[in-house]
Amino acid sequence: MATSIFSRKRDLVYLVFFIVHLPVMLAFDLTAFYPINIKPLWMSSIRTWYIATYGDRFFYNPPAWFPVLTFLELVYHLPLTLWAIPALLRNDPRIPLALLVFGLETSLTTLVCLAEMLSWGELSSVQRGVQGLGGMYGGYLATGIFMTLDCYARLDQMIAKQHRGMEPVTKKKL
Repeated sequence: MATSIFSRKRDLVYLVFFIVHLPVMLAFDLTAFYPINIKPLWMSSIRTWYIATYGDRFFYNPPAWFPVLTFLELVYHLPLTLWAIPALLRNDPRIPLALLVFGLETSLTTLVCLAEMLSWGELSSVQRGVQGLGGMYGGYLATGIFMTLDCYARLDQMIAKQHRGMEPVTKKKL
C-alpha cells in the first residue's frame, strides 16, 4: 500500500500546486487556444481584469517567443499535471524524475518571463512587486527551483542506494 500523501509533506505541497495549476491553465493561460464560440465570457472578463490590475504584457502584447511557452504549457504542463495529480496520490516511483524535468523547465521559462517583466517600464512598483507580478512569477520560480532541487536529491539518493560505495551528493536520507 502506498504511503499516505499526508505523511509526504513535499508531495502534498506539489499536489496542491498541481491542483491549483490545472484550473489556472484551463481557465486562463490556455484560453487563447479555445475556439471563440466555445470560450465563456467570464474567461475573457478575468483576463481583462487581470491585465488592467497587473499590467501583464504577456497577455496583451507578448514578445515573439511567449506563444512558444504557452504552447509548451499546452503540450507539456497540461498532460504532466493530469498525470501528476493521481501519481502523487498513489506515490508513483516515477514522480521524482517527472518533477525534476518539470521543475527545471518551469524554473528556466519562468526566469526568462520574470526578467522580461522586470524590464517593463510602465509597471507601477505594486504591479512589479511581491503583491503583483513579481510575487506571482517569483513564487512560481521559487516553486520550480525547490521542486528541481528536491527531486534531484531524491534521485541522487535512489542512485546511490543502487551502487555500493557510492555516496550521494545530497547525503540526506529519503
